Amino acid sequence: MEKIATAETVSPGHPDKIADFISDSVLTEALKTNKKSKVAVETFLTGTHDGGLVVVGGEISEIAGMDDEKINSIVKLALSKTIKTSFSDFDLDKLSILNVLTPQSEEIRSAVEDDQDLGAGDQGIMVGFASNETSNLMPKTFEYSRQIQQRLWELQNSDENLDLDSKVQVTTGGEVIKVVVSTQHQPNIDISELEETVSHLVSRVIEFDYKLDLNPSGSFVKGGPAGDTGLTGRKIVVDAYGPTVPVGGGAFSGKDPSKVDRSAAYAARHLAKNIVMHELADKCQVRVSYAIGKADPYELSINLFDTQKVDDKVLQDFINKFDMKPGSIIERLNLLDVDYTKDTLFSHFGHPDRNWEQKVDI
Repeated sequence: MEKIATAETVSPGHPDKIADFISDSVLTEALKTNKKSKVAVETFLTGTHDGGLVVVGGEISEIAGMDDEKINSIVKLALSKTIKTSFSDFDLDKLSILNVLTPQSEEIRSAVEDDQDLGAGDQGIMVGFASNETSNLMPKTFEYSRQIQQRLWELQNSDENLDLDSKVQVTTGGEVIKVVVSTQHQPNIDISELEETVSHLVSRVIEFDYKLDLNPSGSFVKGGPAGDTGLTGRKIVVDAYGPTVPVGGGAFSGKDPSKVDRSAAYAARHLAKNIVMHELADKCQVRVSYAIGKADPYELSINLFDTQKVDDKVLQDFINKFDMKPGSIIERLNLLDVDYTKDTLFSHFGHPDRNWEQKVDI
């Protein structure tokens, strides 16, 4: 019997993903202004009695030129793409935006930049994964959830009776696939009609028998930051591969690629995916770790889950072609010329247009 697995995804209108989107919008704008910008931005947004609050904080190079006017413009643009309906406690016309960004720590700057090789911007453990169980080499259950969420997001944007906060959860491995969809809506919506629409949407992704549970909590009118506080980096499992694959613990959004939390996670996916695409194994998990200020990884380990198809020397020669120093990763994957606002949506992995998803000719 197939092992039971559950995975969830959230829409770009979920408050935590709005926070991620704002942080990555600041990052993208900073790198456009100056590619040497060092960025570690966190966003907090919540409903208040005065119409809502967005706080943008963290550390950023002064050369990025992020003044209050730029931050206000970035936040308002991001909110216009992720929120349809204002509420008294989070009103797009009345909310307060607070910029509390500060310069990057001099100790961190010198640790990263003074070495001949670019040192890691922090210590940490990163994980990459690939499996040929799906066409884009992502875990099957997570991919079901993600594809449903992407189609739901299109529906939420086109249907005037739906708002933009939503979550999708899929459970596989039992007698029937179980799908939970929670989507924000207008008060006057016909739930039975919505259920028919969503069921059709799910059937375009899942070809097997499934059971749909729509809005199990009942009414879901108040959503986004009016319903729940949002914070950058709180959806690290959704941002990666779902709960069947370990996470290193570091979030991606708001961080420039000198932070290996992000760049090395992308490189680990790139290596894992190439091992599978070059048919060296059917399934691969890569672990890599660093110390702050040091370029060489402290760990680079590979788990092939007993699916290895070549001898150890061929595998090791292949792995050695992927330099995992931060500077080499940034150059190889062209991480200073990325629109990071795209990468924060619907997982950072499994999208065919991303540099770290490409097959390398070796």
